[in-house]
Amino acid sequence: MSEAHASAVPSMTDPGVYRIRVKGRLESRWSGRVGGLSIATETPKGGSVESVLVGPLPDQAALSGVLSTLYDLRLPLVSVECLESE
Repeated sequence: MSEAHASAVPSMTDPGVYRIRVKGRLESRWSGRVGGLSIATETPKGGSVESVLVGPLPDQAALSGVLSTLYDLRLPLVSVECLESE
């Protein structure tokens, strides 16, 4: 595996910028409970309301905590993307 390709793969302990989509509306006041991620609401064509959370997290343990919070809020997960990692 080349170095350029290896650096693009997120690791468990490196920080990364993530985009998480869930079904339903999550108010921006919840930002502090989801790792400080910014929260926006979108309605895809012909779809139901989705909340999009974007921002940096220090590692995948923090990502797991955010996903756990969303699960506790009963917001169905649509997608999780690592936009960039170190």
